[in-house]
Amino acid sequence: MKSSIKFLTIFGLIIIFTLGAISIVGTGGGGGSGDDSSTSVVLNVDDFGASPWDAIPDSEAIQACIDEAASGDQVTFTSGVDSPNYQGYLIDKTIFLIATIAKHQMTFTSTDPNNHAVLKAEANLKGYVMRLFARSRVVYSGDIDQISVTHLDIDGGRDVRRCLGSDGIENGLDDNWGSWLPECTVIGDAWCMPGSVAMDGEMDWADTNQDYDSNPAVWSTDMMVEDVRIMSTECGSALALGGAHSTIRNVTILNAGDHTHGVGCASVDDEDGIGDWSDGITFTGPAHIITGNTITNASDVGIVFFGGKDTVISNNTINSTEGNNGMFAGIAIHPWIFGDISGTQVTDNQVTNESDSLCGGIHCGINVGQHMWGGGCVTYAHSSAIGNPGQCIPEPQPPGGTLCSEGELCQEWAHVAAGRSLTLKGNHVSGAHVNYLIEGLDLAGSLFESNNTSNTPRPTDWESAVVGCEGIQWNPIDRIAHHPSLDGWTDLQIHCER
Repeated sequence: MKSSIKFLTIFGLIIIFTLGAISIVGTGGGGGSGDDSSTSVVLNVDDFGASPWDAIPDSEAIQACIDEAASGDQVTFTSGVDSPNYQGYLIDKTIFLIATIAKHQMTFTSTDPNNHAVLKAEANLKGYVMRLFARSRVVYSGDIDQISVTHLDIDGGRDVRRCLGSDGIENGLDDNWGSWLPECTVIGDAWCMPGSVAMDGEMDWADTNQDYDSNPAVWSTDMMVEDVRIMSTECGSALALGGAHSTIRNVTILNAGDHTHGVGCASVDDEDGIGDWSDGITFTGPAHIITGNTITNASDVGIVFFGGKDTVISNNTINSTEGNNGMFAGIAIHPWIFGDISGTQVTDNQVTNESDSLCGGIHCGINVGQHMWGGGCVTYAHSSAIGNPGQCIPEPQPPGGTLCSEGELCQEWAHVAAGRSLTLKGNHVSGAHVNYLIEGLDLAGSLFESNNTSNTPRPTDWESAVVGCEGIQWNPIDRIAHHPSLDGWTDLQIHCER
């Protein structure tokens, strides 16, 4: 993920582990090398000096353990979220799962999958709690594959961290943007935001075909995040993923960022002003599966997809609860990076808004196409994005798969190629301002849309709906489709997310 973007100005064998022991099982790595050997090792972070039972920061000890692990190994954290006097591991420096050389086929998990270990952000932590790799150190990041994070609780420290300092800029001055490594040289770089978990691997941004099978050296593949609970994310993303052919399954996300932006509305995170938004899940690349996850009170988008072919978003539950909570969208297909989304399926998801109608709410339940975000206009397009190069107008013509010019102005679209399809089926949205919005879909192929139910759209804090956007206003409504229009859907232009 390069940004939670507002583009207008991101195995081994199952092992039974006994605390304090290092078990030799199966096949895998050894000696801290990225190469496999005849053994796989289970390492527990406590054996390197970490402890979830005291108030001493644990990052250095955890990192020492991880750096010792090799391809094929498993790193465990002592369980105890349900145990008396258990404090969790206190994270004062980002934990890099791969910090030195590329490795693969590794698992990071709790000693007891039914009683999670907890990693908790400290007030002085700069950047994410956990990140896949250190970009300042790891050279061949495309060789990072098959990394799994399971059965953990991550507390992003929203109550003690700040997205923006008194200057209102993400720069590490009086805020928690940054890193303990030389990762952050460009002010505002989303890589360095105080998020929770970032599994951003290597992607070939210039590969318009997204051919990860033929070019494995430039794609990280087969990542897994499963049965992880992420709470209290400050901003950026609760869970980011980049690469190909990876899975996020049965993850629970609670309270990510602060959506509040209306005049006179009380913030849910008093330490920051407007702008400390966070997605629930932010992901990019082809052939991912995002399924069975529950996201409550994300503040930017519940699940946002920055593009890729043959991806499945299914059986997820997204809620915005009572109070000044809200999201700009529950699920958003916004292919700012890879414009071709052919083969994508958005099925059997539920989006529910119960938040305050004046100071919160979900603006759009399920949104396909970028045009709700400033007409889809960007000043710096990526090379695999699709759109109308060099323009930003209210009524653009479908680009027919035309690529944007890298680094230049472009009005971007989500593209479905001829002979391919996009499936929108079996979803249910309740209480959003616009329950379903298709705006900016370049449809050369087919849209399979069926059995998508809509219940009681209602007002939210969407100012543009009231005051107008490009001279257009809109009331709460079930379905809108513009570019392209669809039979049975209201045809109305919406080019403002706020």
